[in-house]
Amino acid sequence: MSETTKQNCWDFFKCTRNRHGDKLDGTPCPVSLMTIYTGFNGGVDAGRACWTIEGTYCTDSKCGPNDQRGGYSFKKEQCDRCDFKALVREEEGDGFREDRRSQLARPL
Repeated sequence: MSETTKQNCWDFFKCTRNRHGDKLDGTPCPVSLMTIYTGFNGGVDAGRACWTIEGTYCTDSKCGPNDQRGGYSFKKEQCDRCDFKALVREEEGDGFREDRRSQLARPL
């Protein structure tokens, strides 16, 4: 799958709290501000690594209500059950990166 067709979390969850949409609805989610993650699992900003970023706005998925801010303990417990993380893991296969330490250890 090419990078241009890979969904970022804000696409998957139809989130309007990202800086890439037509209209920003409220405070931007930190995922869309983490430019250092661009390219991580083929995403834009941390759009395909949202499980590594604290302070995210989880949506009406298995993650929680759309006003919940994902802190470390919340994310550690919830993100492994997330449909979006499962999708990224499936799409990336052996190239899946769990966190930035694995990004730094492997060539992109």
